[in-house]
Amino acid sequence: MMFIGKFKNDKPFPDKLAWNRGDQITYDQVSSVCVNDRTKVYFWGVLYNRKSEMNVENLSDAAIIAEMYERSGDSGFSYLDGSFTFVVFDSEQIIIVRDHHGTNKPVYYNNFFFASSLALLQKTDGFITEPDCQALADFLSIGYISTPSSSLKDVNKLGAGEMLVYWNGQSITRQPYPTDYILPVQNDKSLDELAEQYGTLHIEAIKKRIGKNSNIGILLSGGYDSGCNLVALRKIYSGNIHSYSIGFKGDTWTELPLARCMSETFGTIHTEYEIDGSEITALPDIVDFLGDPFVEGGLMVNYTVMKLIGHNKPDVILGGDGSDQYFGTSGREIALHYLISKYKVAPVFGLIYRLLSQPGFDKNNSLYRIRFHLDKILSILKGDLFGFPDFHLKTMLQDRSLIRSGERMTSDLRSFEHLYLQHAYKTDVEKIINQVILFKASRMADMFDNSMAFPYMDSDIYNFLQQLPVYYKCKGRNVIDIAKGHATAKYLLKYHYKQMLPEVITSKKKQGGFAPMPLFFKNDKQRARIADFIMASSVTRDFLKRDAVDRFIKQYDQDVNENGNWFWYKQSKAIQYFNLYTLALWWERFIEQNHN
Repeated sequence: MMFIGKFKNDKPFPDKLAWNRGDQITYDQVSSVCVNDRTKVYFWGVLYNRKSEMNVENLSDAAIIAEMYERSGDSGFSYLDGSFTFVVFDSEQIIIVRDHHGTNKPVYYNNFFFASSLALLQKTDGFITEPDCQALADFLSIGYISTPSSSLKDVNKLGAGEMLVYWNGQSITRQPYPTDYILPVQNDKSLDELAEQYGTLHIEAIKKRIGKNSNIGILLSGGYDSGCNLVALRKIYSGNIHSYSIGFKGDTWTELPLARCMSETFGTIHTEYEIDGSEITALPDIVDFLGDPFVEGGLMVNYTVMKLIGHNKPDVILGGDGSDQYFGTSGREIALHYLISKYKVAPVFGLIYRLLSQPGFDKNNSLYRIRFHLDKILSILKGDLFGFPDFHLKTMLQDRSLIRSGERMTSDLRSFEHLYLQHAYKTDVEKIINQVILFKASRMADMFDNSMAFPYMDSDIYNFLQQLPVYYKCKGRNVIDIAKGHATAKYLLKYHYKQMLPEVITSKKKQGGFAPMPLFFKNDKQRARIADFIMASSVTRDFLKRDAVDRFIKQYDQDVNENGNWFWYKQSKAIQYFNLYTLALWWERFIEQNHN
């Protein structure tokens, strides 16, 4: 389902589009449309709390939006829970809204048009295709392009949970879900009461997402999050459940046996697949579909499981995505960041980090490991991503001024709890959930026309967790203990569900969960084809330094045959290779317009 609209009605739509046309929007499919004397609403997706908002059964989702808008303007949109993108036209303004986590249609826009894809904008009259080199440099560093930027110059994209308002020739964005003032809280309820409340909210979230459907699917990883989804689902649903799991050939940390155990325990119809690395041949199609270049360790997992589902599609598929981030991640690194700041030794560690941030130390040894861990601790608000470090980009980019280093946000050091929540909402939610995890999961589902739903992302759970003390999210005796790694993440969730899951799930120390990215570059012939494509791409003439790219490729060829390399060294290098290949594919398709 795609759409394109125009802010001004004096601009023509692309001639080749033969879709259902309105005055200022055209689309191939839409979930619902509402037109009255004052307002037009075009709605893609689904509302989960439509009854609680309007107390009606017979109105379409678009009609509900129109009623809300007529009643109170756009002020009520922040109360909507669902997976949606909608557009409101009235005589004075145009409003475009994406759901809290951006799980439905993306929105790209310039001064004249807005569309659900970059490719549609490129087809508009007078569009000049020019790369946004700053955004592409950022991509090489972190693996995605942060909103509001896009990969093309003079094109913005609307972020998850954002509202775009076009009025009187000007467009502004608003954030209906502010997180700046979320602070630590205390709660008088007992642990058992809070756990029971969380469990009830989780079941209600699943009820809202499956509705009256009787053909349900679920993704199983062998961990707590997908397992708890299955436990909660079985409490309210006794019908057939189709479960899907992905593993990796030759992976000694595979969690496929745990997923099978969950399937057998709760009676699902189970399907699994092992990735062997050849799946990277699908990357050109993925780049075409996504628009902006994007790389993350789980991208090919999401692609493969959505492809695995095939034509016999469940009505809705439940994913466990986002639960880690809703509770908060990186407790140990946050505690270490807080302690070295509190005891004023951060400058010393910062100096060590800068000394090690040199090309000569970018090798598989203990100094690499020290820099790797310092990077996570010192730059806690950046997010846990593995692109090229700044010192490497300086040798690779033709324009070194494009490198933007350092965190722009000041750490909230009033207490460990303040810093933990700042990281949870400003990094885990606004960056990792909205722009990485749910972006890839929802877009890969969309690529195969699968209906994904994410129960942990329910707005009632989001609001509940804001009122949960930090020690029920990251449980440790004190901050020093947490810094030593003696803490339980997602404590409340595990406390509630531990007795309901098989012991093999709850007692196993988590080892897997990481897609072993070197697998995609293990085959010598496949790697040679990828290298040839990168070196033949005009990106190595117009944006990157060809000799630096060539050195990286040759070094990777040397590393790939060396035994004993540290997992995260190999993982980081493989992701960097993925970044280069993705950028070259994107450049050929969107800049050179070469789709061969």
